[in-house]
Amino acid sequence: MQEPNLVGRRVLVTGGSSGIGRATALAFASAGAAVIATARRGDELAVLCDEADSLPGTIEAVAGNLTDADFPAALAKTADPVDVLVNCAGMLGHGPFLDTDPAEWPKVWELNVHALMCVSQAIGRGMRARGSGHIINVTSILAGRAYRYTLPYTATKHAVRGVSRGLRVELAEFGIKVTEVAPGLTDTPILDSFSDDDAAADYDARPYQPLDADEVALAIVRVALSGPNTCPERVEVHPLGQTA
Repeated sequence: MQEPNLVGRRVLVTGGSSGIGRATALAFASAGAAVIATARRGDELAVLCDEADSLPGTIEAVAGNLTDADFPAALAKTADPVDVLVNCAGMLGHGPFLDTDPAEWPKVWELNVHALMCVSQAIGRGMRARGSGHIINVTSILAGRAYRYTLPYTATKHAVRGVSRGLRVELAEFGIKVTEVAPGLTDTPILDSFSDDDAAADYDARPYQPLDADEVALAIVRVALSGPNTCPERVEVHPLGQTA
């Protein structure tokens, strides 16, 4: 199989400081792309850029908060032109539903859904002007099912599946492809952010090995390598043994 080659392509990755976003930025740089990685933590982005020094491609850092009203437009201006947008940024909202704090739910929605839409709109306008582009939204297998203790997060991922479908319908006439990549349980730092012991224990009890972030990143790169008239609609990546 031919190795991925994305030399000359510009790729914007949100949530690039850790987890799947970080692995995705490195995977695209390894394939020769010019990557713009954004996240709130500028220090971790600087480490990421240093790590890319020996790779065929490059990584440029743009630190900022996607939920700030003015940042998506500023990001789009800095990153332009963008050939591939990978929306990886997200946060968890886990715990027994009856015990969760409703005040926390909007925070999960704002980053996982609203910010994704704002960035997609800002970047999509540039893609429309050029007549081409690819938006890849990283969701979760929870976009199509539900596990206990995951309701606020699951609701956002269901929403992003709907957003992805809507974007695909609206943007195809402008030559823009939209793909959803839905990983199963993945070993990333986000799993360390559980504030609820029951939810954490539920994940720990699952009898299969989580995916590595690098495995998900490879799937994302493969999606970006699809032919100009090929639009993968959804790619699910499961760890072996996670079937339900």
